[in-house]
Amino acid sequence: MANRVLLTSAPATVEGLRSATQQHQGKLSPRLAQVAELLLREPQMVASETSRELASRLHVPQSTLTRFAKVMGYPTFKEVQALLREHYVSRPRDYVERIRSAQTADPLHAAPSNLLAELAREVERSVHATAMELPPERLRQTAALLRNASEIWVHGVRRAFPVAAYLHYLLLKVGMRCSMLDQSAGLLTPSLGRLHAGGVLLVVTFSPHAPETDQVIAAAQRSGVTTVTISDPLPHSHVKDSAIRFEIREGEILGFRSLSASMFVCQALVVEIARSLSALPADPAEARAAGS
Repeated sequence: MANRVLLTSAPATVEGLRSATQQHQGKLSPRLAQVAELLLREPQMVASETSRELASRLHVPQSTLTRFAKVMGYPTFKEVQALLREHYVSRPRDYVERIRSAQTADPLHAAPSNLLAELAREVERSVHATAMELPPERLRQTAALLRNASEIWVHGVRRAFPVAAYLHYLLLKVGMRCSMLDQSAGLLTPSLGRLHAGGVLLVVTFSPHAPETDQVIAAAQRSGVTTVTISDPLPHSHVKDSAIRFEIREGEILGFRSLSASMFVCQALVVEIARSLSALPADPAEARAAGS
């Protein structure tokens, strides 16, 4: 089952490839799933390294990369890389390559004494990659969804909590009707009873995903609430439950992952809401007149 062709037509865009990979990730064999995970997590690496280097990283034969390409509808893995290169390598200011070159030229960049500089590079890389990959239309679509929501609920626990709390703060500052769904005083489960159709759930979640997050998403689905997810590459179950998703690959050093790219996306989203609100008539009567 894992080696059959899953797509009759190979995706022609990076966004289409990512979406198809997520959709079919659960149908792949363990080795092919490794390739899928690397493509979702580090597409720039897949674009820039050779098949031999990628296979070595994954500890799989090079033929595994070819099999992955074939089940996704491509003749060979070269077509997958060509698609990614066209999207990433042709873009200006490729920070991943700059960082790699700097570390090759000066090994001291990776030394513990340069921890601050290395952290700064990882933050810069992840924010820049996020800015390149995030379609502006997705920001506009989400901003319109939140503007028209009867209520907004924000959820995030563990490492995701600071991002969720900041997003909640920003939404309140631009006048959105918004509340946090957290475990304060053990009130998460009773709070889920307030979910209703017409509202929007904003979930911030990072791997390994917390059971509480699964509980909140399931409750939203039962209540007819639209879910927007901010996450690292999502597991298959969360993909199908999210109407809109923002995927973040945070920078990491010495096992610590940054939150900078996630905060960046929250800021961009709320700035887009504020920008769109500023273009609306302040007087409801004016709004009705403009629409007539």
